[in-house]
Amino acid sequence: MSEPAREPTVPPGYGTLTPWIISPDSAALVRFLEAAFAAEEIPGSRMLNQDGAIVHVEVKIGSSIVMLFDSYEGWPATPAFFRLYVGDADAAHRQ
Repeated sequence: MSEPAREPTVPPGYGTLTPWIISPDSAALVRFLEAAFAAEEIPGSRMLNQDGAIVHVEVKIGSSIVMLFDSYEGWPATPAFFRLYVGDADAAHRQ
């Protein structure tokens, strides 16, 4: 007996695993990712709370999506790591 067909669980354009970075200043981090890695903010993805803090934003770097949101005052630092494949690591580092 075969299993019934399942609906896709990964939205179109996303990978099976999507990094989510908690940052004290996600807007500044988005600007850095745009300048350093040609990231593109996904239009309409930025959501703010009543205080103006970013509660969600997404950028696309190459074929990958990275999600970000602002940490709250009093939260401990939350390091984030991701591996980015580039054609020329030295040029990417200089940029």
